[in-house]
Amino acid sequence: MKKIASIVLAMLLATALGCGGGGSGSNQDGPQDPPPATRGFDMGFTTWPYDATVEAVNFVNTEISARGDFIAHHLDGGIPWQEALDGTAYDPAVEGEIQGRLNSTPANQRLYLAISPFNTGRDSLAGNWGAGTNEPLQAPWDTRDFDDPEVIAAYTSFARDMITRFQPTYFNLGIEASELLVNDEARFNRYVTFATQVAAALRADFPNLRLMVSVALKSPGSARAQTIAANIGPLIDLIDVVGISVYPYVFFDHADKGDPANLPADWFSQIQNIANGKPIAVAETAWIAERLEVPTFNVDVMATAQNQADYMTELFAEAAALNAEFVVWWALVDFDALWNGVLGQDPVARIWRDTGLFDEALNARPALDVWQQQFALQK
Repeated sequence: MKKIASIVLAMLLATALGCGGGGSGSNQDGPQDPPPATRGFDMGFTTWPYDATVEAVNFVNTEISARGDFIAHHLDGGIPWQEALDGTAYDPAVEGEIQGRLNSTPANQRLYLAISPFNTGRDSLAGNWGAGTNEPLQAPWDTRDFDDPEVIAAYTSFARDMITRFQPTYFNLGIEASELLVNDEARFNRYVTFATQVAAALRADFPNLRLMVSVALKSPGSARAQTIAANIGPLIDLIDVVGISVYPYVFFDHADKGDPANLPADWFSQIQNIANGKPIAVAETAWIAERLEVPTFNVDVMATAQNQADYMTELFAEAAALNAEFVVWWALVDFDALWNGVLGQDPVARIWRDTGLFDEALNARPALDVWQQQFALQK
């Protein structure tokens, strides 16, 4: 925790220098109490439930409303492409989810809204959102790409509708856009054409909206990290805030990844090589509190609840050092029940299953205390 100690020391030095101001004035009233500790970033969660039940949804929504400044809504299940293009009603399943999210969001909560135009593999156009999520694209959508005028028009129409209804402070038009760059650079360039036109249209309609894309951080210095830093600039130029998606316990390459003490020194600050002076925010992050075993991907990472708490402490220090605008923790509660049920023990979802600040039995973990202590600071 040397880095944290250095930040605290710097704060104390700044306080001392700020109060000095000359010889005589500082001693007239005796010793001065230091100002209360503050935080410069908002804090929030996604609405990810731990089970497909009303009770689980209500518990999560109540808790995240009480424990954060704002709520993050990730719409990553596809786009109702044809309906959005035609301006017709969405499938009842789509409208039902949208209304459910709106109804569960307190009126006094600020919002971060993300709508992904990418498929779940982050290598092509998003699937269709109809009766189900991420449905296979049907003709003619199955032959269209990001720079197709109909794709741009449909996404822009859907985004306008969602922004009007959700009234977010931040809007992410490219969840983990860097993954598309790593997976298919030619298609990424077509996405930049898409993003240029979408951003221009949304700025015209919502001039106060903070536009974002998010970047999935990689091991510093790795080939993928270098590819992102070298080529993502034209996209960064279009937006106001650079979001960070970071899960080092699984997507970094160093040894003993379950212990945050082993993180590379620049695991977080590497974003400065990407953001090009733009403000940053943590769009999504988490850390496992239990052993992670995913044989499908040859993943076996040891971690404990204390490792999770230590990561959160480090995360807050890094976010403060770079003046992050907000921090989003992905899941409030471990979602074992959801994973064993409707998710069908999906190996990808397993990566995040045990990252909650409450375990699957709703027992609080040490990281929840770290979160609450930070949230209690004056902002």
